[in-house]
Amino acid sequence: MKKIIPILVLLISYSLSAQEFEVPTNATFNTPQDFKNFELGIVQAYNWLLNTPVNQEPQKRKEVNAFLMRWLEGSPSVTVEINPEIITFLDCPDCLMIFMGGWTIHTLNNNYDKDPVKGATAGIRGVMDFYQKNREMLGKNKAIEKYLKLEEKGKLEPFIADKLK
Repeated sequence: MKKIIPILVLLISYSLSAQEFEVPTNATFNTPQDFKNFELGIVQAYNWLLNTPVNQEPQKRKEVNAFLMRWLEGSPSVTVEINPEIITFLDCPDCLMIFMGGWTIHTLNNNYDKDPVKGATAGIRGVMDFYQKNREMLGKNKAIEKYLKLEEKGKLEPFIADKLK
C-alpha cells in the first residue's frame, strides 16, 4: 500500500499539470519559423480546451481560442477546411474550435499531412470527445449524436470522405 500512494500522487499531479496552460502574451507570428516555434504551445492549447470543462475559466477559454485562431489564420503548415457538409454543429462555437484544433493536431502529429478526410475525421473525433465530456453543460446536439453513432458503427471516416467528394 505504501508503494501505491506515491504512484497515485504522481499520476494525479501529472493529470493536474496537463490542465495547466498559459497563453503566451508575446507571441508573434511573422515568419514560418515563428509558427513552428509555437507548435508545442498549440498542442497544449488544444489539450487545455479539450480537457477543461466548458463552464470553467470562460475568460481563459476565450484567450486560448484567440491564440489558437491567430496561429491557424497564418500558419503555413496547417490548413483547416470549414465545410458545412461536415460542420453541422455551428450552434456550438466551442465545438467549432475543437474541430479546428483536432484537425491541427492531426496535421502536426502526422508530418504535416494534408489529407482533408483524415483532418476532418480527427476534428470530428475531437468534437465527439469534447461533447461527451461536456454533454450536461452543452445540452443534446443531434448533429454530434449522429457522428457518435457513425463512429460506433465504424462508418465515420467513410461518411466524411463521401461528404468531401
